[in-house]
Amino acid sequence: MAEQQSEAPVFDPIKLERLKVESEYPMEKDDFNELFYNGRYCEMAHINSKGYPIVTPMFYVVINDHVHLSSIKGYRYKVHALEKRPKMTVCIHNDGMILRHQKSILVVGQARVSDDEELRKKVHWTIIDKYWFDAVGDQRQAAFEAIHTPLRAIIEVIPEKIISWDFGKMVKAYDPGVWFKEAYNFPTPGGAADKKK
Repeated sequence: MAEQQSEAPVFDPIKLERLKVESEYPMEKDDFNELFYNGRYCEMAHINSKGYPIVTPMFYVVINDHVHLSSIKGYRYKVHALEKRPKMTVCIHNDGMILRHQKSILVVGQARVSDDEELRKKVHWTIIDKYWFDAVGDQRQAAFEAIHTPLRAIIEVIPEKIISWDFGKMVKAYDPGVWFKEAYNFPTPGGAADKKK
């Protein structure tokens, strides 16, 4: 994690009200790549059969520069909804507790739902490597068998538009880096981080 710089944020209500996120405050390329490929927090949005937007937290992995998600057919509605209405959005973000460190990526596009066995295996093993990296031996195989079930389908996000924003830049207090795990230093009532020894 980069060291926090001493720039004081500039809270300009007129500027913040009229900001153009995608053109004025995008993430730096290195920060974008770090968050896109190595982030953990992801929410997926789709439209259900009644026309409501539904937002769901998801595990995600990036393969061939596209976001891939795994979901269940039959007992979940999202796969069926996306097959009928493939428009979707994915938001990937960090866990920055300090406003100046909050960074996000929005991928707007179309869903491609796949039952291809090789793709399913690749995505599921990659999910285990990313989210259950501490599983070893029999536990690793058990994790794979738990998610690699016949009802699973892969949702690939075919991007039409990708935008990002860096809140630190919005308030003229950019700090480089993605600030992973910052939220684990939970704030005390006084606002300082409660550092565990």
